[in-house]
Amino acid sequence: MTRRMTRRACLGGILALPYVRRAHAEVSEVTIAKQFGTLYLQQDVMERQGLIQKHGAASGLPGLRASYLRFAGTGPITEALLAGSLHFASGGAPGALLLWDRTRGTVKSAFAMNATNQRLLTVNPAVKTVRDLQPADRIAMPAVKVSPQAIFLQMAAAKEWGAAEWSRLDAQTIGRAHPDSMAAMLGRTEITCHFSSTPFQDRELALPGVREVANSYDIQGVETSTPNTVYATSSFRTENPLAWRATLAAFQEATDWINANPAAAAELYLSSSGDKDTVANVQAAMTAPGNRFTLQPSGVVRVANFMADTGVLKRRPAKLDDLFFPEAV
Repeated sequence: MTRRMTRRACLGGILALPYVRRAHAEVSEVTIAKQFGTLYLQQDVMERQGLIQKHGAASGLPGLRASYLRFAGTGPITEALLAGSLHFASGGAPGALLLWDRTRGTVKSAFAMNATNQRLLTVNPAVKTVRDLQPADRIAMPAVKVSPQAIFLQMAAAKEWGAAEWSRLDAQTIGRAHPDSMAAMLGRTEITCHFSSTPFQDRELALPGVREVANSYDIQGVETSTPNTVYATSSFRTENPLAWRATLAAFQEATDWINANPAAAAELYLSSSGDKDTVANVQAAMTAPGNRFTLQPSGVVRVANFMADTGVLKRRPAKLDDLFFPEAV
C-alpha cells in the first residue's frame, strides 16, 4: 500500500460517523496560515485555484470557504492557533514540535510542505565558516530559538564547538521576515548574516559580496530534510473530518500541480507575492538540487531529538507518528 493510499484509508476511518451529523457540525470556513517565500507556494495555489472549495464540495461541504492569513513568524501563528482563530498553522517544524511538547500531543503536524536546503549567508568578507562569526555579527532569521534556521544554527554551533556550546550563537540572532532580513543584510546594516530560504537565498547569492557560510543539509549530514510542516489541533481534526479531508486533498492537489507545472507555479508565486523577480529565476530556485515540494516529512525526528538533547523539548518522540497525525506517516 502506498503512503497516499494509507492517508486515504486513515481519512476513511475519520469519516466513520453518520454523514448528516458530520456535515451539520462542521466549520463553514477554514483558516490557513502562510508566510513569505516559495516554501508556502501551496497556499497560493490553493487560494488562486479555489481548491478548498472544490474539495469541500466533493467531501460534502459545498459551502466551505477558505481564508489564507500571512504571518511573519512562528510566534503569532502559535497564538492564533491556540486561540482558535487559525485552523491550520504552517511554519517551521521546531515550532510545531514545541507545541506538540507543550500541549502533550494535542497539537500535531498534519504533513510536511517541502524539502529544502536553507543557507546561512553573509556579506562580511571575514566570515568564511561558522567558526569565523564574531560577537558583532548579527544573524537574521524568521524567528529566534524556534525557527528551523535557529535550530540549524544551534546544530552548527554544537558541531563546531561541542555539544555544550549549542546555544553559543543564540545571542547574535535577530528575528525578522525574510524580505526584511535580505534588505537589511544587503544594505550593510548591523545585520551581516541571513539564514535564508528560497527564493531569497538564491537572489542574495547572485549578488557580489554575498557568500555561503553553511547550509542545513551539510550541518545535519543529510541529503534532504523537511524544514516546515502544517500543524493543527486534535480537536479540530476530530470535530471537522470533512473540512480536514478537504484541506489535505487541496494541499495534495496543489503540491502535484506545482511539481507538474513549475514555470506556471513560479509565475503564480510572483503574482501572489508581488515579488519583482523573474519567472526563470524563481523556477530555478524552486527546482534547485535538494529542493522539492512534498507532503512526506523527512528528518523531523532528528530535529526533535536535538531539541530534546538540549532540553528545549521536555519529551522525546519515540517515532515519527508521535509527531504527526496518521494521514502523514
